[in-house]
Amino acid sequence: MGHVCWKLGTAALALGLALAAATPAAMAQKVSFKDPKDDDNGPGAYTYPTDPVYKPGSFDMTAFTLKAHGDKLDLDVEMAAKLEDPWKTGNGFSVQMVFIFVQTRAEKPADGGKAGAAKVGGKKKGGTQAAAEKAAGKAAADKAAGKPHGFTQGLPGLQVQFAPGDAWDRCIILSPQPAARVRAEVEAKAAAMKDAIVIPARVKGSGHAISATIDRKALGPGDPTDWGYQVVIASSDPYPAADSLLVRKVTETESQHRFGGAGEGDCAPNVLDVLAGDGEGEPAEVAKQHEMLHYECNPDHTPKKLATLTMVRVDKDED
Repeated sequence: MGHVCWKLGTAALALGLALAAATPAAMAQKVSFKDPKDDDNGPGAYTYPTDPVYKPGSFDMTAFTLKAHGDKLDLDVEMAAKLEDPWKTGNGFSVQMVFIFVQTRAEKPADGGKAGAAKVGGKKKGGTQAAAEKAAGKAAADKAAGKPHGFTQGLPGLQVQFAPGDAWDRCIILSPQPAARVRAEVEAKAAAMKDAIVIPARVKGSGHAISATIDRKALGPGDPTDWGYQVVIASSDPYPAADSLLVRKVTETESQHRFGGAGEGDCAPNVLDVLAGDGEGEPAEVAKQHEMLHYECNPDHTPKKLATLTMVRVDKDED
C-alpha cells in the first residue's frame, strides 16, 4: 500500500511540475498594447461629426489585447467611451470600424527588431536581434520560394500604406456589419487581398471593448509574441463609396456623419487612431501617431505622400 501511495505521490508531483513548467508558455501567448487617450484626431486636426451618436472618445482606442487559448485567439480593442448601438446592428456598436493588421513573418525592422513594446504575459518584454534575424531569414526563404511577402498597401478606403519593412500578412476586420456583408465587400473591392483578410463570424461590442474570437490557424503558424501589430480605427460607413471597404471618408469640414479636418481631394487618411511608438500609452506616442499619419497632396489634390504606418512589436528583452 505504501509503495502504491509513493508511486501516486510521485506521479502527482511530476504532473504538478509539468503544469508549472507549462504556465509561462501559456502566459507568453498574451500580447497587449496601450494607446494614449485623446488622440482620436488622425494626423492631428481631425474633428468629430456633429451628430450626437458620435460621442467624444468613441474612436479613441486605449488598448489592444490578443490572447491565445488552444486553437482560438481572442481579440479585444478598448475605446475611451462606452460603446452604443444607435443604428441597431445587434452587435453592440455601430459607428466604429476596426482593422487589425498583423505581420506574421516579417523582414527585419530597420531598428533591429525593437520597433515597439508590449506587455507579454503581464510583464514587459522585448524583441531580440536574433529573433529579428530569424524572421528576416524566413522572409528571404519565402521570397526565394516565390511565396507572397505581405502587402504594403492599406485596404481600400483607408488611404494609408505601410513601410516596406512593415508589410502586413493578415488583416482582421471588426465591423458592426454582418460577416456576410463584409465578405461581399472584400470580394468586390479587395479580391486580390481576400486570402489575407480574416472576417470573424461574430463581432461584439460590450462596455468599452470591441471583441471577437478567431481560429488560430487563420493567422498561420508561429508565436503571436513574435509578430508585429497595427490597429487602425476608422468610421464605419454602411453605404460606402465604390472604392471604400465600409470606411467613411474624412472631409475638409465636419458634418452630420463625417469627420472634418482633412485636405481637399483624396490625400488624407480616413483614419482616426492607430497604435504608435512602443504601444505603452505614453503621451509622446501621440506625436508619433501624427507623424505616421502625416500626408502630402499634389496641386491637383491627388496624393503626393500617403500616410505611412509601421508595426508595433513585442520587445522580449527584460528591462
